[in-house]
Formats: sequence, structure tokens, C-alpha cells
Amino acid sequence: MLQTTVSKPLLKQAAGELLKELPFPIFHNLIQKGRDLSRNGLVYNVMVINSHEVEGVVSDITPHDVMLDLANITRRHRCPCGTDGLCPHILALFFYVYGNVFDSGELFRLWKKGQIEALWKETAAPHEREPLAQKRVGKPTALSITQNETVEDWRDQFEKQYQDFFSRHQNGQNWPYRLAFQLLPKLGKNEGKQAGARPLRELHAALFLLEKLRQYGEAQGWNEGGFASYGQFSWQQDVNYVADRAFDALEQFSAKSPPRSLNALIEQTIPYVRDVLFLDGLLSSFGYDFYTTAWELLFTKPAWRQEERMELLRLANEYGKSRAAMAAAHLSFLLGEDDEAMALYRAFPHQAGLFLIEWIGRFITNGLVKRFESVWEKAKDDWPLYLSHMSDLARGSFLDEAVHLFEMYARQRNRPDAWEDFLQRSLPYSVNYYTNFLYRQGRYREVVDLFLWANITADELHPQLLKTLQARNPELVMPLYHRAVMRRLEEKNRASYQRAVRHLKTLRTHYRSMKRLDQWEAYLEQLLAKTARMRAFHEELKKGKLLS
Repeated sequence: MLQTTVSKPLLKQAAGELLKELPFPIFHNLIQKGRDLSRNGLVYNVMVINSHEVEGVVSDITPHDVMLDLANITRRHRCPCGTDGLCPHILALFFYVYGNVFDSGELFRLWKKGQIEALWKETAAPHEREPLAQKRVGKPTALSITQNETVEDWRDQFEKQYQDFFSRHQNGQNWPYRLAFQLLPKLGKNEGKQAGARPLRELHAALFLLEKLRQYGEAQGWNEGGFASYGQFSWQQDVNYVADRAFDALEQFSAKSPPRSLNALIEQTIPYVRDVLFLDGLLSSFGYDFYTTAWELLFTKPAWRQEERMELLRLANEYGKSRAAMAAAHLSFLLGEDDEAMALYRAFPHQAGLFLIEWIGRFITNGLVKRFESVWEKAKDDWPLYLSHMSDLARGSFLDEAVHLFEMYARQRNRPDAWEDFLQRSLPYSVNYYTNFLYRQGRYREVVDLFLWANITADELHPQLLKTLQARNPELVMPLYHRAVMRRLEEKNRASYQRAVRHLKTLRTHYRSMKRLDQWEAYLEQLLAKTARMRAFHEELKKGKLLS
């Protein structure tokens, strides 16, 4: 563990040297990027060589093997990115190490303010501050009492306030109008308690009230949505409002780099957020989105993420909870352990596609090309299976997004081969996209072969496309007309026979233009023999002057 192997005095010394070497107003972009790489789980395989040298991998556009020396961090460091001096990858590794021992958020705040002198005081470990606390005598102060406040204390207070509000406002079976707008602000009030904890308390207030809303809706049969009554409409408005406030509180709390003194409350929050993951019905989508966002913004310690992943895997194995497996895969990506994430996707293919595309999107849009290519190499063989497990409605929008991302990657890297491979692996759902790709390259025969493979006839093509292909080479489209004739004959009605005759006249024109009328006559003779009992069809042939 880094907490026991890294020299804490050296770590604080290194932090002080960085604050002096890199003034925040000048180097803020460099510092911010280093912190973002660390917070986004892009630092991994960290090893302490001795008490002052640390090595690790930082995944930016490509993985970088990084080394830093805490005894002289501004002069002794190594990164293959080619930057002179300190680079964001060195800072990312430092933020990672620092965050496992002290509070990296507080370091970032002091760095922004240039408060080098305050660094030693603010980052002192609890056991280093203990002698000062032992000198206090007499009655404990209010601060020493409120520091022991727990999430359970908050929940007890919420329950009392909720019961009081509900008893005063419920009217028979009607849901209290605008409950969330009136009660939620009261639950979230911190009332001068632990410094910096109010957004976290507001987060718990929202989750508490959301659970009460869920329970009430379940009792009324409302959890699947719809508007059977005004009471249900009012209740659903409350659900949406409280869910939005939960996200707001989460983002507000994480944006302020909470002090280390709140770590205990943050850790106590984990099981409550885990409960949200398994919400179903109307709240199922919110549950997963909120859970994964919380593990990106709030629960940033790698040790917490490792422990949570183990718990999710236990739930997935014991109870077959696929949502737990998908969340565990998300944590694996955050930890930089992509192979573990892909193994979970392969184990749950009916869920994997919708979640995999989120990470593919992140890697491509953030320029993490090598990481994307590594993940796709492991996913591409299972890609058709992922697509087949989706509903038609979900697959349409999903494929639109996937196509956009892969085309972006192919253009940026000049990889039309990779783009075509993706389109082929996405068949039959990607027929339209693949048709456009082949057409733009002038591969017209392959376009027609694709239509034949997909059982598409001349009737189903856009007239302009059919006309263009005919102009290129009439022979190309003849199989599409032959297939259209047979499809119309199978429908066995007068209108279809009339359509078949029109196709036959087009075919005759093409055969004549290629001076192959003998083949046309042989084909027509065989067709007449096969349809000898189809009197109505033969009547339409006579009307079309194809049969005397």
C-alpha cells in the first residue's frame, strides 16, 4: 500500500517543491491536465522502488512509463513524451501517489492559491496532529462533537422530518403536491455542522427522499411510468426533480475538492450509492448513471474502487445481477484495467454493447487512440453478438452513435480498412452505411453483391441510386430486377403481377442493349413454364405485350 511504503515527509517536501517550481497562474493548464489524468483513472501499475522513487504507467494518447524521485522531483524524473522539464504525465503520477496518502484535492486548492506555507499544516496526517489534540483540556468544543457526525445521524434526522411533513400534508390517497420542492431544501440544511459537508448532506437528502418516493410509487403501482391520475403526475414530477437535485449535489460536492476530514462521511456514502444502482422501473436508467458518475467524481480513491468492484463481482456471481457486472466493468475501466472490463462484457453479452460504446466514445474523443485500439481488438469478435442482443429500437440509435465514432477514428488515423472492418462486423444492421462506403469508393459491383446478400430487390432501392447503377453498367442491376420479379410473383395478386411485368420490360430493354436477346428469350420461356398455372399473371404479360 502506498500509505505505508511512501515516505510522507518526502511526499510533502516534493509537493512544496512543485508549488514553488510551477506557479499556478503560469502553469495552470499543465497542472490541471495532470490532475485530470489522475482523477480519470488513467494512472495504473504504480510501484514504489524505494522510499523516494516511484514508477507507474500514465495512459494519455499512448501509455507512458513514468518515474519520479520524491527526493528531487523537479530535477529527477523520467517520461518518454519528450517534454522538457515537468510534464502532465509526471504530475499525474504525483497526484496519484499523493492522493493515496493525503488529500490531493486540498493540495490542488492550495496550489491555486499559492499557499506553500499552509501545505504542511493542511496535509499533516492524523497521527501527526494528535499531540496537539491531546493538549486540550476541559469541556469538548462544538467542533469536536460535530466531527463525529455520521451519515446514519443524517438519515435519522431525515426520517423524523419526513414523517412530520407527510402526516401534515397527505390528503387521503393523493400524493402531497410539490412535496419535493418544499421538503428537500429542509432536509439538506447543514445547520452549521461539519465544514464543507453541506453538499454531501444534500446528496443524502435527495437519495433518502428518492427512496421514499420509490416506495410510495411502488405501493400505488406507479413505478413503471404513465399518467393515470393527477396524483401520479405530481409524484412523477417530484421523482424527476429529486433525481436532478441528486446529480447537482454530487457535482457541487466533488467540484470543491472536499477536505480530508470528510473522507469518513464519503466512505459511509458508498453503500447508499450502491443501493441506487439496483433501482428498477422508472428509475433504472437514473440508478446506473448516478452510480457510475458518483464513482468518477466522488469515490476517487483507487482502494475504494478496488473494494467496490470486488463487491459488485460478488453480487453478479451470487445473484446473476448483470447490472452489477456492467458497473464492475465501468470501475475496471476507471482503474485502467481494460482486460478485466472486457472479460465482464464477454460474460454478459446481452448488456455489453450499450455500455461498451460509452468507453469507446471516451477513448476516441479524448485522443486515447492506443487504448481504444486495444479495447476494440478484444471486442470486435463479439461485436455481432452484442448487436444481436439489442432491441430494434435501441439498436438503431446505438449504431448511429457507433458509426459516428468509428468514422471519426478512421478519418483521424487514415484507416479506411478499420472503418470497413467495423461496417462488415456490424452487418446486417449496417447495410445502408456499408452501401454508402462502397459507393463512395466506386465499388459498384460490391454494392450490388451486398444488396443480394441482404435480399434487397430493385423495388426497395431509391430510384436515383438504381438509375445511377444502371448508368454505370446495366448488367449490374439485372440480378436485382430478376429477384424483384420473383418476389412479386410470390405475392400472388394482380397488382404485384402488374409490377412484375414492368420489371420484365426493363429487363428486356437491358438484354437488348447488351445484344443478348437469346438469353432473354430463354429466361422468359423458363418463367412461362414455371408460372403456367398463374392465369392472371399471363393475362398481365399479354397486356404488357410480353406474351402473344
